[in-house]
Amino acid sequence: MTDEDFLRHLDDYGASPERWPPELRAAADAALARSPALRDALEDARSFDRLLATPAPPVEDARVDRLLAAVGKAARGMPQDSIAVLLLGRMPRRTVAGFCVVLLALGWLTGGWLSGQLAGPAPTAPRSQELALLNDEVVTLFDGDSR
Repeated sequence: MTDEDFLRHLDDYGASPERWPPELRAAADAALARSPALRDALEDARSFDRLLATPAPPVEDARVDRLLAAVGKAARGMPQDSIAVLLLGRMPRRTVAGFCVVLLALGWLTGGWLSGQLAGPAPTAPRSQELALLNDEVVTLFDGDSR
């Protein structure tokens, strides 16, 4: 057994020899006898196993409450940027509100003008073609293949 094989098996089965498959134990013992580095790796794995086997210390509820209060206080102290701040930069709220009203009014005016002036009557298709188009779109949407 090579050193790499031993280390891989040590990761797979742990430091306890009874968890290793019987056919690997003799080769592992021979590898340990010839390599001090593997013995150190085995001891590290044993100490890690012991660490995992010890129960976690209990945590007091008061300590958790103090931690959550400190995190909440720190979060409230940090400024939270909204999407408007990210898009428009830092402006007074009245300026942002006015800008939004102007955009809504332009959209309303433009939408009414476009629907009355540029757009003609909507073409109508027979009901079977509408369903066929909807069906084609749904199939394309879910499996990525158009049919």
